[in-house]
Amino acid sequence: MIEEDPLTARWKRKLRREFKRLGRGGVRDKLHSGGYGVASRADLARQWLREQEEAGDRLARLTLDAAVIAATIGVISLLVMLGIIK
Repeated sequence: MIEEDPLTARWKRKLRREFKRLGRGGVRDKLHSGGYGVASRADLARQWLREQEEAGDRLARLTLDAAVIAATIGVISLLVMLGIIK
């Protein structure tokens, strides 16, 4: 089995720029089709995808939290305006 050289910081930056250009879907498609070939490149692609998914999940959670807070404030304001809460 052929040992591969570890990716240098320069190659990692170059690959991350490519990942950003392709987007999550493009990287996922290229990864599934074997386009990254070398294990360390494929591992870096998987790691980048995980980071992007986690960032998307955080954004979705923050958006949901903001919506719940806004709805709560709206309901309380309505109850105050109707005189139910004094």
